[in-house]
Amino acid sequence: MKCYLCNSEKKIQREGKVRDNKDIKILECCDCGLVFLDSQDIDDGFYKNNSMLNQDFFKFAKREFKNLKDAIKVFQIDNSLTIKSRLKFCLNSIVGKDILDFGSGHAGFLIQAKPFVRSASGVEIEQQVEEIYKNNNINLYRNLDDVDLKLIGIEGYDVITAFHVVEHLKDPIGILKKLSSKLKDNGKMIVEVPNANDALLTIYKNKAFSEFTYWSPHIFLYSPHTLKKLGEKAGLRVEFVKCVQRYPLSNTLYWLANGLPAGQKHWGNFIDNPILQNAYEQTLASLGATDTLIAQFSKI
Repeated sequence: MKCYLCNSEKKIQREGKVRDNKDIKILECCDCGLVFLDSQDIDDGFYKNNSMLNQDFFKFAKREFKNLKDAIKVFQIDNSLTIKSRLKFCLNSIVGKDILDFGSGHAGFLIQAKPFVRSASGVEIEQQVEEIYKNNNINLYRNLDDVDLKLIGIEGYDVITAFHVVEHLKDPIGILKKLSSKLKDNGKMIVEVPNANDALLTIYKNKAFSEFTYWSPHIFLYSPHTLKKLGEKAGLRVEFVKCVQRYPLSNTLYWLANGLPAGQKHWGNFIDNPILQNAYEQTLASLGATDTLIAQFSKI
């Protein structure tokens, strides 16, 4: 199995397990460092049927609830905080602009962004979300090929976002090329992905985390180097790759002490504060070992 990014056949097996399928191997290219799974069997039906948020997801994610409805409700509350931080990061770039969110899910980001932008559109294949987009007057496309700029009456989008989507794609280079064709000449593409070099994997080498974080829908995992290389392979200018720490120090300490997620809910009230979080994020960023990467691409 050749590396998707550099075609090298040299690879090693990473420590850890894929949480929902122990038979899948986690591989790392010896030449460019791309991390990938040796099985890529997830198809569009998985996403259309919202299988990402089924009972198995919460079981494997170690989220125990009385019923699926309660589990999804808590997940959405947690996700809304993440969306707020994304909006804060993007706000200066999107005010008064035409934006497209690729893999827009339940329109969480677009709903929060809508008051600030000229137009908001999403590309999402999940079947049950149509009502959400109608109720919030947000354009919904089921396929990237359905985005007809002439029909919309714009020359292209000012900003295209993709939050935790690219790691799911079997052909991310091809998709990034398609997305760039929907950008204005001076438009920006903002891509957020998990970091393959998360400190819990590469510095602390936490066994419990290495058997939790890998998931079969995450086909590729990127480091700062490989995310930059991905953008370049798609023919884009890489303006920056920024290391961001989504989860606070309490989460890291809880993993190290108990081997379980969501430490911020148990210890966050007496450990976490903005000064400590900023210092922790800056330290991890200097090592390229935050939990999240955000890249900004543009046309060449």
